[in-house]
Amino acid sequence: MNIAKALDLLRTLAPEAYQADWDNSRVQIRGTRDGVKKIAVTLDPLPGVLAQCLDWGADLVVTHHPLYMKPQAPTTPGQYLDALRLFLPAGAWLYTAHTSLDCRPEGPAFWLGRALGLTNTRTLEPVQSFPAREVFFQAPARITEREARPLSEAPGVLAISQSAAGEVRVMCEERAWPEVDQLLIAAFSTRPEYFVRRLEAPAATVGYGQVGELPLAMSYEAFAKLLEKTLFSVQQPFATTGKSKAKGVAWAECGPRTDSVCRVAYTTGSGASLIPAAFAAGADVFICGDVKHHPAQETPGLVFDVGHFILEEEMMRLFAQEAQEAAKGEAEVRFFAGRNPFSYRVLA
Repeated sequence: MNIAKALDLLRTLAPEAYQADWDNSRVQIRGTRDGVKKIAVTLDPLPGVLAQCLDWGADLVVTHHPLYMKPQAPTTPGQYLDALRLFLPAGAWLYTAHTSLDCRPEGPAFWLGRALGLTNTRTLEPVQSFPAREVFFQAPARITEREARPLSEAPGVLAISQSAAGEVRVMCEERAWPEVDQLLIAAFSTRPEYFVRRLEAPAATVGYGQVGELPLAMSYEAFAKLLEKTLFSVQQPFATTGKSKAKGVAWAECGPRTDSVCRVAYTTGSGASLIPAAFAAGADVFICGDVKHHPAQETPGLVFDVGHFILEEEMMRLFAQEAQEAAKGEAEVRFFAGRNPFSYRVLA
């Protein structure tokens, strides 16, 4: 596929409009290659992993964490300059799907909730709101049932009607409009002259984290064992250091331990800022990464800090699978495993 189509594919899976206003989810390094046969996916833009991607022959590399947040001069030694030295001679592209992926509803960022079987889920912290749009136009002919069905069944379409005078009104979520536009062109063999109105409600909201309910309440110990099994069902536990060389599992806990766990909140990556929202939503436990000292002291409920890496490494593995399916054989997609920067020493 050409590079424009490849980037459109990524923007469909991680819409740039979903990203936070401080983020940099977009092209990081503009390459010179027009064709894309191989797409590499990885968590961090580490020079060693990027080199592996390019050695494999990647035309386009997708990371979760940005190479940079603000433009900077290539004058300081470090990972940014090392990445430029790898990519510019190769002509490959580097793209980042950061909070644009974190916020995509039902996307791979919410893999843990699906793995735990959570139901009645909702977003913990809304980031962006997208009002619906109402599109109306004068149709050249009556819309038949055969023409109306693809429109009414399209994802994000809320309502469709046609008046006796021939005026068609379509109400859809803003994200669904490009597909609706193409369906209307197909129905009338031309693009009608639209009038568009943005509505205050309903509005689609995207954001970080999720809270939901387990199928059955369970004890703390039973839930801890379920979480351990879930986290390491697809990833190997880390190797410990020190006298014991056995495989180990570790996470940090803070806050008062609960007797029963039913309502669970979680977020991929860092999560300390969402602790108040998690327990305000009635969670019995909150799962995240990167909890610092003072938030740990102040948490009103039980928090499992299972680590930033393990939550997002699995997210990007699943993202690579999605991208491979979306590419429909036009490009090969491969996931490149990252590296957890932390190890743990087991004391005698």
